[in-house]
Amino acid sequence: MDKESLEHYYGDTVRILFIIAGLIMVSSYPFFRSLISEPLSLSIIGSLVLAVFGGLMNPKQKWVIFLNTIIPVIAFVFFEYYAVMTYIDLLPAEKTIKDIHGAFFWTNQILAIIFFFATYLSTKTLRGVFLADKNS
Repeated sequence: MDKESLEHYYGDTVRILFIIAGLIMVSSYPFFRSLISEPLSLSIIGSLVLAVFGGLMNPKQKWVIFLNTIIPVIAFVFFEYYAVMTYIDLLPAEKTIKDIHGAFFWTNQILAIIFFFATYLSTKTLRGVFLADKNS
């Protein structure tokens, strides 16, 4: 990868966002298990995928950069969907973090925001790869 494309490399930040999101997912899952309709294995595998692809991220492997652009897009849609659906179902008194449903909403919203930033930064990285290929 040349100097110009490295200027567009945000893989280290994407890696950190993946690890933070994975830690939030792993640490909050036991508290929200009763509110999550997805199988237990899906949550565990999702956290591991973030750790693995965060660890694989580097400026020389285009396929990893591509997948690290797709992963946060899917995760953003998933967590934002859960956040919105939870918020719609909340009673006005439950919209604080003191209630389990309110905490579930805020956890999903924070994860969606993390994946929103990861989407943006990984897209910039992917764009840098394409610019480098075009200029070669």
